[in-house]
Amino acid sequence: MAVARGCGPALQGQGTHPGRAGAPGEAGKGNGVDMLMFMACLGWGVFAGGVFSSIGAAGGILTSFGLITLFGVTEPNSVKPMTQIIVLTAVLIFVPRYLRRSALVWPLGLMLGGGGLVGAYLGSTLSTLYLSDMTAFRPLFGGLTLAIAAQITWTLYRGGNPAPVAGAPAGPVPGLAVTGTRFSGGALSFDYGDSRFRIPVWSPLLAGAGIAMAASIFGVGGGFLLVPYMVAVLGMPMHIIPATAAIAIGIALVMSIGNFVALGAQIDVGLLIPLAIGTVIGAMSGPQVNRALRNGILQAVMAVIVAAIGLYYLFA
Repeated sequence: MAVARGCGPALQGQGTHPGRAGAPGEAGKGNGVDMLMFMACLGWGVFAGGVFSSIGAAGGILTSFGLITLFGVTEPNSVKPMTQIIVLTAVLIFVPRYLRRSALVWPLGLMLGGGGLVGAYLGSTLSTLYLSDMTAFRPLFGGLTLAIAAQITWTLYRGGNPAPVAGAPAGPVPGLAVTGTRFSGGALSFDYGDSRFRIPVWSPLLAGAGIAMAASIFGVGGGFLLVPYMVAVLGMPMHIIPATAAIAIGIALVMSIGNFVALGAQIDVGLLIPLAIGTVIGAMSGPQVNRALRNGILQAVMAVIVAAIGLYYLFA
């Protein structure tokens, strides 16, 4: 695992990371530029962490975009684990904040994560072996993000309720919590608002495996697939999705990051540190944003961000 010069001024003079091309702040540029890059990394981390902790998705996509386009990391097998480390950092910060107000379904997150362990191992292995060229990675990544944005936009265009289960609140309700969580008859049941949810155990196990495999191939967290699954397939409202998805993402990421590093991925610690600090700051504010906004607004924000990034990678 390589420790190389990135945004941090303390790393000045160590030379460039082998996976970065022409990034500002390299040797000989001076303290001013290094500090500017440090602040840019910090700010992008705040943005990515805030978005991810608000909607449960797009944190990995935003981080990958920043690493590739803003900070000049050109090696896909460095981008993938670095992105996943940032996403895991956000998970560890914001999940307890949702837990304190019972705004998550932790058994569902564990089932999705359990299935995700297998998918994450397979996906990270396939990605390292067959998707190590940035010229192939960028258009595939762009196409995937556009497909997700189109799915969310279509749901909103049809006038579909982002919380289609009858009785589930469309807007934030102070004091509302997930209750009555139990397993019976091969299914997980829980209550939220006036709604009773019943989810067959096989569904999140299979979905977790497939989503984690796809996410690990592209080196992201997987929230951009988990959130649509929980909204469109399970009928859950957005206000209990981010932390539920984050539990699953965190479990799968531990496997994926470890496998990427074991297979020789290089980590630019100089970039990673300020991004992680910013992510912590952003992740602390996201749960409050989620609590304040309606489901439709949260999903529309996610669709716009993901679509913009997808278009950039396909056509820029």
